[in-house]
Amino acid sequence: MTVVVSAISNYPVKLAETVVKNLSAGISSLISLKKELQDKLLIVDKIVAAENANVSLRIQADVWKEETPTTNLGNDFYLYAFSLFEIKAVASASVTNYTLLCSQIWQKPTVAHKMLFDMTLTDEEREIAETMNVEESIEQGTLPLPFDVFVKRITKTKKRATVARSDSSTAPVSIFPLSDEVIILRSVQIPTDASLQITVDGKDICTLDGRACGASDVELYVIAEDELRLIYTPSATAEWRFTYERAKLTDYLRMLLGRMTRAHDEELWMRVRAGIV
Repeated sequence: MTVVVSAISNYPVKLAETVVKNLSAGISSLISLKKELQDKLLIVDKIVAAENANVSLRIQADVWKEETPTTNLGNDFYLYAFSLFEIKAVASASVTNYTLLCSQIWQKPTVAHKMLFDMTLTDEEREIAETMNVEESIEQGTLPLPFDVFVKRITKTKKRATVARSDSSTAPVSIFPLSDEVIILRSVQIPTDASLQITVDGKDICTLDGRACGASDVELYVIAEDELRLIYTPSATAEWRFTYERAKLTDYLRMLLGRMTRAHDEELWMRVRAGIV
């Protein structure tokens, strides 16, 4: 897997799993996530598969299942997975270097998410639900927040920049936050003959394969507290670009990232755990 879930420490995070695989006739696993989902929530909001009349996809998110041809496959998905996510290719003939990009949002499930999907709450979570009136907010349609709305509310951008580069050999790029800031990687664009490794605070969390990215912008949301490091590895094409932000390290972000605890601010702790912004 090109997304290393075990190395992720800053939640929420939006990454892309890129798959390039030779398919034999029959069923081939492209993505399989189970143990990675322990105590985590996965939201899949985009699947970009190579169109091929000989290939269809079997997609499963928990108990939900669907099979779809890859011809005219829409990219728009919004699938929740708490225990299992799989994509399998069903090929009627062999295919060389079949490509797929799966946009993945990883976060810790909020009390609102767990209640929406009728999951068992801990005693602590029941206390939060009662104190913060989470059930009422769900019934009113205000919780849980869609991911794009959630990040828009929690991100207080101070500066956003798109950086275009031309690197004919392996090129590491490091960006460091200033005091009371975080760095947030928002998108990248790499050519089809290159790869890009994303390292956050010293941990390699994702490697993008340009063949699956299709030379298009890949939307991301990656928070770095200490250092964002990108390592671009070209083949023939040198040009690539990325967009990042400098954002204020608010108390909400501090609580979300584990820098603050219930002892620091109980009301804020409950809001964060409930998913209220």
